[in-house]
Amino acid sequence: MSVENLKQSAANGSLVLHLEDGAITKIINACEDYVRALGQLKQHARALSTYPLGFAEAHLDSGAKLAQAFQEKAAGSITSAEATFQSHIDQVEEMKSLFAALQGGYKSMDANNSRGFGPHGS
Repeated sequence: MSVENLKQSAANGSLVLHLEDGAITKIINACEDYVRALGQLKQHARALSTYPLGFAEAHLDSGAKLAQAFQEKAAGSITSAEATFQSHIDQVEEMKSLFAALQGGYKSMDANNSRGFGPHGS
């Protein structure tokens, strides 16, 4: 089942998930923390892509080529660390939106159940 299908199931109330109170909020917060950490790693990778690696790159063609290869591993290609971190950020954001949809469905169901019992809980 895809993330989109899971989000849709959560939105329409057909996804069953058993969690203790507040667990979904903790998961969403953990996703936000992880995205921030990945964002910092992505920035570091981007900074490394322009960082001069040493003396040889200015004096030797082979040194310059080697430095460029390492810089491209940091950022600037689809297989770079920067691109990998962005891919992880995208996945965590999808997971976070899934849990937000679950939380919304849970709160909606809880409110509907409360209204069903009436003002006196009967």
